[in-house]
Amino acid sequence: MKKLFSLLLALSMLAGLCAAASAEEPVTITFWHTYGDAETPILDEVLIPLFENANPDIKVNAIRQSGDFNQMVVTALGTGVVPDVARVDITKTSAYAKLGGIVAMDEIEGFDALKAAVLDGPLSTNIWNGHYYGLPLNTNCKAAVVNLEQMKALGFDGAPATMEEFIAACKEKAAGEYKLNVSGVGDWDLYPYFWLFGGVLTDEGFTKASGYLDSESSVQAIKTLLQLHDDGVFTIRDVDGTPDAWDGINSRYAMFFEGPWYPFSENIVPALIPTYNGASASVVGGENIVIFSGSQQQEAAFRFVQFMLSEEAQLELLKVGVIPTLKSLVENEVVTKDAKWSVYMKQLESAQSRIPTPQASTVEQLWSDAMNMIFLEGADVQETLSYTAAEIDAELAK
Repeated sequence: MKKLFSLLLALSMLAGLCAAASAEEPVTITFWHTYGDAETPILDEVLIPLFENANPDIKVNAIRQSGDFNQMVVTALGTGVVPDVARVDITKTSAYAKLGGIVAMDEIEGFDALKAAVLDGPLSTNIWNGHYYGLPLNTNCKAAVVNLEQMKALGFDGAPATMEEFIAACKEKAAGEYKLNVSGVGDWDLYPYFWLFGGVLTDEGFTKASGYLDSESSVQAIKTLLQLHDDGVFTIRDVDGTPDAWDGINSRYAMFFEGPWYPFSENIVPALIPTYNGASASVVGGENIVIFSGSQQQEAAFRFVQFMLSEEAQLELLKVGVIPTLKSLVENEVVTKDAKWSVYMKQLESAQSRIPTPQASTVEQLWSDAMNMIFLEGADVQETLSYTAAEIDAELAK
């Protein structure tokens, strides 16, 4: 009996030790992403090792996806076989939220600190139905692309500080020559100009367009663009058949608004979009980081989110051209010393989000249709914006 008791005691102790060892085994979280060839090595060889060294209880299985990533996510949500965390396009975040596929991140302890740390424009792309369903992981926006030679001919030593002085110079020294260009009337193209001249899309929560899109200030913004077009200052390629901005900036245009992917040169440089009535404006692009509702490791996933939004991680990715989302990095020495990143990070402080809604494509089409009616067919601005606002309201209510 003593031998049997000793054996049982030994087995019991062994089982306890195994259980303790098992409890100390790190959990594994799966991270889906679409980083490119330059960014993926930074993630795999620098960031994940840094995170795992600081969090030995968590392992990260990073999977680079290709093809139609949105369809892949939707399919995963349908099957329930989802990752724990993912990098997703800003225009898809609200759609995944509506499907119930991602968590309301603002209900997680620690979210408020991250919310306060990131730039407002990129942050707002995560709003849907009164909650934040993610955080901005990386971003981009449009800034001014400036032809220094053309600006010199207009009397400027570099980029003008204000649109008022730019417009006046164009009328005086280049009447009818179209010095400001945009490709089309879609939201990504035209929103920066609409906002710059005082337009407003919706309320702050993106729930209502009526009273905003058709407000006096919005109507005046469109009328300002129409007048600049009539004055020969502003041209829309798809309306006028004028050269595309990417080509025309090398010869005839003085300025257009574009993202950081333009191949800048000694004569074609990035600059802040000149202010109008004291304020600049731009439009936000980029990707958000979200946590899936089906994750069994949401606490570990959130710790990974916190790490990816640290200055250390964001500056590592900036080395390969991934623009950070942290307010603290706008004036960081690494940023301010770079001629391009210093401009785009500063421009992000005045950049705004397109309407974050699961019906984003429909809303974009409604906007484009309205602008075509106004700029191509001469439709009444007030009537067109009021009708479009009501149509957008119906989409936002779905």
